[in-house]
Amino acid sequence: MRFRVLGPMAAHNERGPVPLGPARQRTVLAVLLAERTATVSVDHLVDRVWGSAAPERARQILHTYLSRLRSVLTEAGGPTLTRQARSYRLAIDESAVDLHQFRALAARARQEADDERAEALWRDALALWRDVPFADLDNDWLRGVAVALEAERLAAMLDRNDLSLRRGDHARLLPDLSVAAGRHPLDERLAGQLMLAFYRCGRQTDALAGYRLLRERLADEFGSDPGPALRDLHQRILRQDPQLDVPPAADAPPAPVADAVPQRPEPTDQRECPAVVDPQTGAPEQPETPAAPVVAVPAQLPADIAGFAGRAAPLLQLDALLGPAGAPASTVVITAIGGSAGIGKTTLAVHWAHRIRDRFPDGQLYLNLRGFNPAGQAMSPPEALRALLELLQVPPQRIPTSVEAQTGLYRSRLAGRRMLVVLDNARDADQVRPLLPGSPPTMVLVTSRNQLAGLVATEGARPIRLDVLDAAEARGLLVGRLGAERVAAEPDAVDEIVRACAGLPLALAIVAARAAARPGFRLAVFADELADARSRLDALAGPDSATDVRAVFSWSYQALSPSAARLFRMFGLHPGPDISRGAAASLAGVPLSQVRRLLTELDAAHLLTEGQPGRYTCHDLLRAYATELGQDVDTEPERRAARHRTFDHYVHTAVAAAQLLNSYLKPIDIAPAQSGVTPVPLASYDDALRWFTDERPVLLAAIAEAANAGYDTHSWQLAWALRDLLERRCHWHAQLQIQQTALAAAERLGDPALQVNPHTILGVTYRHLGRYPDSHAHLQDALRLAGAVGDQRGQAGIHGALSLSYEREGRHLDGLRHTRRAMDLYRGLGDPIGHALHLGNLAYFQALLGDYQQSLVSSREALGPLEEHDHRNGQAHAWDSLGFAHHRLGQHREAIACYQRAVALFRSIDDRHPQAASLTCLADVHHATGDIDAARDAWQQAFLLLEEIGHPDADDLRKKLESADLGRSEPPGFRR
Repeated sequence: MRFRVLGPMAAHNERGPVPLGPARQRTVLAVLLAERTATVSVDHLVDRVWGSAAPERARQILHTYLSRLRSVLTEAGGPTLTRQARSYRLAIDESAVDLHQFRALAARARQEADDERAEALWRDALALWRDVPFADLDNDWLRGVAVALEAERLAAMLDRNDLSLRRGDHARLLPDLSVAAGRHPLDERLAGQLMLAFYRCGRQTDALAGYRLLRERLADEFGSDPGPALRDLHQRILRQDPQLDVPPAADAPPAPVADAVPQRPEPTDQRECPAVVDPQTGAPEQPETPAAPVVAVPAQLPADIAGFAGRAAPLLQLDALLGPAGAPASTVVITAIGGSAGIGKTTLAVHWAHRIRDRFPDGQLYLNLRGFNPAGQAMSPPEALRALLELLQVPPQRIPTSVEAQTGLYRSRLAGRRMLVVLDNARDADQVRPLLPGSPPTMVLVTSRNQLAGLVATEGARPIRLDVLDAAEARGLLVGRLGAERVAAEPDAVDEIVRACAGLPLALAIVAARAAARPGFRLAVFADELADARSRLDALAGPDSATDVRAVFSWSYQALSPSAARLFRMFGLHPGPDISRGAAASLAGVPLSQVRRLLTELDAAHLLTEGQPGRYTCHDLLRAYATELGQDVDTEPERRAARHRTFDHYVHTAVAAAQLLNSYLKPIDIAPAQSGVTPVPLASYDDALRWFTDERPVLLAAIAEAANAGYDTHSWQLAWALRDLLERRCHWHAQLQIQQTALAAAERLGDPALQVNPHTILGVTYRHLGRYPDSHAHLQDALRLAGAVGDQRGQAGIHGALSLSYEREGRHLDGLRHTRRAMDLYRGLGDPIGHALHLGNLAYFQALLGDYQQSLVSSREALGPLEEHDHRNGQAHAWDSLGFAHHRLGQHREAIACYQRAVALFRSIDDRHPQAASLTCLADVHHATGDIDAARDAWQQAFLLLEEIGHPDADDLRKKLESADLGRSEPPGFRR
């Protein structure tokens, strides 16, 4: 498991990202990861996490966070978090934390004698940085750590720069030096490196200008001049000292760049450096040739958007690119704002450009590149360059004909000027590259529906990806357009409008425009127009193509390849909310290797979004558009075949996963999969659990969708496969819903045998919910149907379920009777596992009825076959029954060992409800022995599990933990 703190905090294991919980809990883990010592005292943790603002219950809250973290790390296969007296220890390999890995690589780089190996080490070390350390955590102590780490980063970067300059890599290093100098404008060593790089690239004027700027800043800030090393470098640049030229390829002794005295001179090699171009011939000019004078400052930004709302996070991201307020723009920063059609890319870009235009006193340029425009082709690079040069007031007769010469002239005109260039609606990276300036301090802002990954990879673009507005932001947009009073007057109608518009700014703006044009209409009128999903796109049709949601979507759709367009249409048939690559391959009936390429194309076009690794989704309006396209373009047999393949994909994978999750399940017969179906290959229990966890929302939707579309067999088979997962995760209301759907599907199929399982699971689920009459009714129906079709195994399981339902009602003798009946049936079937499982239940009833010694005998007898067949759930219950009997006999040490074994087994199969029950009983035993700390820890773990699954007993445990009396020694009311 690996941790990343050099940026927003994150953790990953071999399966992907690991959720670390809420911000304060992540802060606790961040402190443990950042501390140089492996063991941190509770007092230090409290001080680091809260400082002087620690709440009264800080230590108790801290223990809660640490307990949750321990569970997260254990489940993810991460490092061990242990408690030692009044301290905690995180046993982690430092190479698993990017912070410590950075420090180790930097230390090795400084000791490495070989320049090439040292440069590789520096590259690996600096590549670990993604942003400000702990960027997503609001904590004073971590901010102080981050400041110190930034100083370490700068020192590493300066050492790397010295090495790169010594090796003659000035041209490649120049952009990074420019960015760094903007962030650290008073660092003399960095300034010296930038001056030397400029000089070696034939840009003596820029080198001298950098020195003058630094001298002015030092005078303004401190009333001082640059140090002697930088003054000496300045003089040597003035006299063009040959010792400043590129050193020879052979090894040379390192020298500080601020001194800038290479030991072995060689003639300057400027072939890789940026060149200034003559506007008429395209030939290189002398580097010092000044740009042509500009008559007026261009101010080409479109008008700002009235009623702009939301987008706080993207605006902060953009602000961060400029550095401290009041500091001049000091580097070329290419910011690609991406997002689907109608998401508000241009609105955000223009709004932010107006906010910061004072930072660019030499002017602001705006150009719509028409990358996605129904009226014509995208603007070509020569067209765009000519338009930009005209905005820069270059006479038409002075604009050269070749793209290379135009680019050179454009960059010459921008050189040294603080300008903002907004390139709107770009189609791809190739369209943008010729329009990028060659030197600071110009800034470029690019918007596109595509990701422009090429700019990110090769030009250092900073991507900002926009999502739909959340409910509060969407409401703010409506308030900005319609006024707070009108919006507040109809909150329900506003909620419906926000929901129907799926947070898409364009859709909200269209509805707001209509409502503003009809001030006498209630907002409920517009909400009613949007209520029908089938006609929602009609309700969002504007007066022209730019304000028609369907038309705007079509511009992105029409740019797709035919295969990607087909997959997008078929996405409208998928039950949602998101789709995996394997399911997408089955939906389209294409190989997995092909669907990866198609999904990448759709993601790049922002018609689908890869919200999680390997999973794709889109907002509801795009889904409606995909559905509409499918109905218009694809035939009904094509759509039905796609649905069938999709349901086959989920059934074949889910049935295999269910049997990996519970090998005791009796297999069901399923029809062969349709051609083109790609089930997910699952090899282990963990694979099955992970797949079910990822796909649970999709499977729940698929069960209902299959039933509605006439695929009743798929519907009940999927419900059968999901039963164990929902039982273990205590998703009882979801279980009720899908089993009722499955029962209706089985009744439509007219097969009584298929109705036994949903009736049984409904009975078990109603028992969990405390609805015992409903539980008994369904279980009796299941028993009658199983008897009618001769299903003895089904009858045995139903008797077992009835016994536990009676136990919950306190009718222990009735429960014991049904348990014995189940054991007899399993014995007759020759089923040792079924018999052993109910022998474990018998042991529990014997303990409830006071026969503790016989309960011990029955539990141990049950364990034999359960361990032989590795039935972990049954083993866990048997150990729990052993612990219960030992506890009642006053044998506390034996009870603790049994409960600990039960907890570990329940945890290994992620069965949370009985795990919490065993933890609670374990806490009661600890409390009975006087070990209050151990009791509190076990109760705390049980509370967190119950809170996580929404169990009503969580409230009782919370009260126990908060009370002075830490509890009864009686077992809780929730067990099996």
